Amino acid sequence: MVITQKRLAIAGLVIAAGFLVLWGIYTAAVHTTAESRPFQFGLVGQAESVDPARVGNNVEKLMASTMYEPLVRWDDQTQSLKPCLANNWGYAKDAKSIIFALEGDVKFHSGRRLSALDVKMSWERSLKSSESPVTRSLFSTIAGAQELINGSAKEISGIKVLDAYTIQVNLTEPDSAFVYKVTHPAFWVVDTRDVIEIPPGTGPYRLDRFEAKQGLTVKVFKNYHGLRPAIAAIRFTCYQDENQGLNAFKAGQLDALDSVPRSEVSALQADTSRHRLVKTPLMGFYAYAMNVNKAPYNQLSLRRAMNYCIDRELLIKNVMGGVGQPAKGILPMAVPGYNRALQGYNLNTEKAIELLADTDYFKSVNPPVLEATYNTDQGHARVALALKTQLETMQIAVRPTSLSWEEYEKKMTSMQLDFFRLGWDADYPDADAFLYPLFHSSQIGFTNLTGYRNAQADRILEAARAETQSNTERIKLLRRAEQIILDDAPMLWLVQKEVVSLIRPDVQGFKRDGLGLVNWLNLRFQEP
Repeated sequence: MVITQKRLAIAGLVIAAGFLVLWGIYTAAVHTTAESRPFQFGLVGQAESVDPARVGNNVEKLMASTMYEPLVRWDDQTQSLKPCLANNWGYAKDAKSIIFALEGDVKFHSGRRLSALDVKMSWERSLKSSESPVTRSLFSTIAGAQELINGSAKEISGIKVLDAYTIQVNLTEPDSAFVYKVTHPAFWVVDTRDVIEIPPGTGPYRLDRFEAKQGLTVKVFKNYHGLRPAIAAIRFTCYQDENQGLNAFKAGQLDALDSVPRSEVSALQADTSRHRLVKTPLMGFYAYAMNVNKAPYNQLSLRRAMNYCIDRELLIKNVMGGVGQPAKGILPMAVPGYNRALQGYNLNTEKAIELLADTDYFKSVNPPVLEATYNTDQGHARVALALKTQLETMQIAVRPTSLSWEEYEKKMTSMQLDFFRLGWDADYPDADAFLYPLFHSSQIGFTNLTGYRNAQADRILEAARAETQSNTERIKLLRRAEQIILDDAPMLWLVQKEVVSLIRPDVQGFKRDGLGLVNWLNLRFQEP
């Protein structure tokens, strides 16, 4: 068949016309939805700030995620990192540097085009602004970060701007987890040159109004570099507790509520005509940590025995309202690399008795009473009481002790507590986010609050950080480290966290990921 220039021209016109028709249908659909009412989202908790450098809780993080973006984002469906502000990235062979290539058509809400220098300045601003040991630990492997913290340098020397759209990060040691750390709010990029309280971002929504402790309203950013959101505006409203939020939802004031009272979950599940429940496994766990250098917790057999004393399924059913999964090991199922074949800890009274016989706990006339410390909260009190009941069936005496948040945090971070509640949420979507900060010996006194030290586990965790060529091999190393730490039992693991959200039947595309975030581009109202 001979294709003439005339035929090519006619074919081109047909294709172009077809594309215009399809584009018209798409933009009309988006326009129709986007011109509808704002999405009303209720959040349980308070927000003091939505500046990524100062975000400190899940409420603030959810709000800020509408306006700010990282270089790479986590995709829960594929369990992998995807491009966001960067379209490509790669490690050097020694895993001690990584290069990010940025998208060239990204604009801030201020109208200015994003550059590599903006990324460097934004990250430096975050590190300067934060006093959180967790945030500082995320930057700790970047060359020059410590010098910026202690004031001996004005910039992070390890962050190099190679050209307008290329940035290189030099590390002091191999860190294959760094690319996952970049998903944390501290690395979300802001326009530092626009010196206002809430700086412009690059996200699909721009700031309309923020009231601390009250709520936030954002509107579509028309020059967004990605697909335009279907929802024109989102209005977040903060509630003091879940019951207050649930009442607002039942009154028709909300399209979604981020969490509901656990005592109401069963009743809400029974009535799905006016709402839908969305249960999401999170990258977090609820445990009781033990100072392994203090008696009686310095006895391995006692720590392991305590883990075999607990009926985690009963705890979830009777105390957690059925929300959560038994924590047999360290890594929650939402974490990439979760080992479903891991045996871990289950209720096993025979094993517990066998292990207790190897301890000197019962050798004294008056065995020590274990003081289970938690921060004042009704939910934590119920867990502590259930823990006491279950451990005392094995003759292990427990005294629940409540402290104010301020006193609890001060004593916990200074390692003055011996047996204490510890909730841990991943700061980035990787097994390293649990194993390294909580159990590597270099983190003792910072995020390792049990004093746990195991040279073999340290070496394996370091080898995992040095592995950038094969993620499969890296996961194998992390699983080996998890098994070693699990056998040493520096914690009493109880529950893998879940969150239950409530949404209206006409809401489509609402899904929380393992970090508790929402993909706002998927959100829409069902057309009538």
